[in-house]
Amino acid sequence: VAENIGFGLKLAGTRKDELRRRVREAADILQLTPLLERKPKALSGGQRQRVAIGRAIVRKPKVFLFDEPLSNLDAALRAQMRLEIGRLHRTLKATMIYVTHDQVEAMTLADRIVVLEAGRVRQIGAPLELYERPANRFVAGFIGSPKMNFLACEVVATDSGSVQVAVRNGAGGRVVLTLLGRAPPKARDAILGFRPEHVELTAKGGQGLLAEILEVEKLGSDTFVHLDIAGREGSVSARIDPHHPARPGDHVAFTVNAAHCHLFETDGTACARLMAGTTIGKLMVKL
Repeated sequence: VAENIGFGLKLAGTRKDELRRRVREAADILQLTPLLERKPKALSGGQRQRVAIGRAIVRKPKVFLFDEPLSNLDAALRAQMRLEIGRLHRTLKATMIYVTHDQVEAMTLADRIVVLEAGRVRQIGAPLELYERPANRFVAGFIGSPKMNFLACEVVATDSGSVQVAVRNGAGGRVVLTLLGRAPPKARDAILGFRPEHVELTAKGGQGLLAEILEVEKLGSDTFVHLDIAGREGSVSARIDPHHPARPGDHVAFTVNAAHCHLFETDGTACARLMAGTTIGKLMVKL
């Protein structure tokens, strides 16, 4: 392991004492000191990944480039290595560019995220900024797990600083949401976006959109239900209390917290927010 970490320095003609010092420093940072005399084949996947990082550290680069470094590790090792890379970033105080398709890695490790689609930059911002204020439907659907829900809607009224949109349910009725602090879309048709944590189930016959529970995913601290709205394609995901008695096949209604809704043009562009800070919305039901 020691020879592996110091191989690049050896090729560069670094003095032996300087080479050993840098290898020890890197090993201490990466908690590899007890493993320096082992063969790489005797290491676990996570340990081998740390050795690879060590080879970069000893060269003292100004910028690190990680290209999907955790993609070949199992879930437990990925979680462990995320913590270690985050600690390494704080210790070295170096710029790190980290390429990943895993939005969990991006959200947990980044100071700023650049979201690319087909080679084009779609948004740049801090993790929470991308989560709460996505610039377009692509970013809104990529950041967050489960992803944001999207429903086709139509604008029924606009006022100074507010937009009313209607979403039709499968029973011939509609739910009207008043979104404050939003610019209206360019056309009557639009896309309403909302996250699973902003959905609330009510008993059948209650206010809201009518739906059937397709599946229930119990994850311990969280439970997610996937809902089918009659007459509409796709499903809606909702996060509910883990002790909620929801079962597949149940017919329910659900409401959405209008304060946390997003509005998109049909081309995916987010409609502008007109006021800074938290918006306040109200829900009205018209059947």
